[in-house]
Amino acid sequence: MSDHSISIVPRQSSYPGKEIKAKEILEWLVSLDIVKSTLSDCVLSSNNGYAISNGAKLVSAEPELLPFDLGANGLEIITERQVFHTGENGIEELFCPNCKQDIASEDWDFLSEWGDNKSNNLTCPLCNVATDIHQVKFIPEWGFSDLGFTFWNWSSLKDNFINDFKQKLGCDINLVYTWI
Repeated sequence: MSDHSISIVPRQSSYPGKEIKAKEILEWLVSLDIVKSTLSDCVLSSNNGYAISNGAKLVSAEPELLPFDLGANGLEIITERQVFHTGENGIEELFCPNCKQDIASEDWDFLSEWGDNKSNNLTCPLCNVATDIHQVKFIPEWGFSDLGFTFWNWSSLKDNFINDFKQKLGCDINLVYTWI
């Protein structure tokens, strides 16, 4: 079995007050005993994360599959601009909202405009029109933000938990499933 993650990512390239919101979300998750309150080496990153806790069973659609026995089982909170991609899942389809063409098979250099923090846009290599990256349809879903919450090796999350998370963030989200 390979490692995987589920990331909840605001559909905002620059989330206002991201550090405060990250702390608020962490406090909420700790108060529900979903994750532990202290940092540990429980994520597949150079950063530390917050290990899974018993309350996670209440927010998982498949609690029997939660990774209590794995070393990589925690929540990683990202507060730097990042492309939340699908890893080995790649991109099946990528539609420009202007020309409606699938640009997934094109050279992916068009992603560097956003990744290099030059703009919040993606310029279509076919019609050459720049569009806010959140208006471009990625299949499977990708996320683009300076705030994100990655749950390492967790089973699927319940819809009501995702909706509560969305309410706490106050904006639409991308739900990104990554396989590595």
